[in-house]
Parts: sequence; C-alpha cells; structure tokens
Amino acid sequence: MDKQTELVERLSAQIVQWEAEIDRLSYRAVNGPEEEKRACLEQIEELQGKRKEAQVTLQGIGTEQTDTLEDMKEGSQGLLDNVKSGLRDAILKVK
Repeated sequence: MDKQTELVERLSAQIVQWEAEIDRLSYRAVNGPEEEKRACLEQIEELQGKRKEAQVTLQGIGTEQTDTLEDMKEGSQGLLDNVKSGLRDAILKVK
C-alpha cells in the first residue's frame, strides 16, 4: 500500500470514529445536568470544526504531489492528536 492510500484510509477511519464519539457526547450533553450542557456543547462545536479540517485535509490528499504528501502527513498527524485530545477532554467533562 502506498503512503497516500495509507494516509487516506487512516484519516477516513479516524473521522468515522470521531463522528461516533461526537454523537455520543452530543446525546450526553443534551441529556446531562444543565450546568454541563453549555461547556459540553461548546467543546463539541470545536471538535466538529476540527473534524471538518480533517475532511478538507483528506480531500486535498488526492491532489497532492509526493513531496508535499509528507508535509500533509505531518500536518494530519498533528490534527489527529489535537482532536483526540479534545475528545478526551470533552468525554471527561461529561462523565
């Protein structure tokens, strides 16, 4: 498997996982205690923005040249780490 295909598959799988987590958080935020709702919903909104960033990155991968693919891979890894951290924080707020 080439690097481009590997990166596309990895980002795609991660986006699907994030969507499921965001949906679970949304449900818990809406049905949770009133004082937590605002903070959770703000966190979810931020995570949705980051997920959209990942989708844009994913769409751009198919058009990139090999030399910039490495740059995109590094950038996408930073984005992955950032969203994972945000999801962890949001989950802890809801628990």
